[in-house]
Amino acid sequence: MEEAHRYLHGESSNASEMVQQIVKEGRKYGIGAMIVSQRPSEVDETVLSQCGTFFGLRLSNSTDRGKVKGTLPDSLAGLMDMLPVLRTGEAIITGEAATLPIRCRILLPEKLPNSRDPKVAEQWGNKRRSQDFMEDIYEQIAASWRAQSPTRPKNPELSIERNVAEDSELKANG
Repeated sequence: MEEAHRYLHGESSNASEMVQQIVKEGRKYGIGAMIVSQRPSEVDETVLSQCGTFFGLRLSNSTDRGKVKGTLPDSLAGLMDMLPVLRTGEAIITGEAATLPIRCRILLPEKLPNSRDPKVAEQWGNKRRSQDFMEDIYEQIAASWRAQSPTRPKNPELSIERNVAEDSELKANG
């Protein structure tokens, strides 16, 4: 969810409540969430507390760095001091997906996806959020995501050619 600070800012709203429910309960349906913001200090505490892995890109605002620091163990908090000096595309990855913190470079895709934004704004004003309705929505989303197949890398897999040795070759080579 790009620009999360714009609609997950801690004030009660349909979007905020819906995302809170997804990040708290989505895992049991096989759903994860990527919360993206250039202003983590403005993102709701409940949503941030459910994030297991953080990709920290260049971040110069001390308030925002402080918010990210608060999500890390004390032993790793010093890493956040590196955020202002990262180059474009560099990130520090911490959390469940990284046993140790990782500094990496994120490359742009060769081809941008042919997709469009979902039309969620129309649903924000809709108060139909019974448990059955929400479970149906979760199941539809999970089924859609599970049906997608990830792209394969461009490089062909390496293969090792194996030849069966003849008895005469084995005897000759000792």
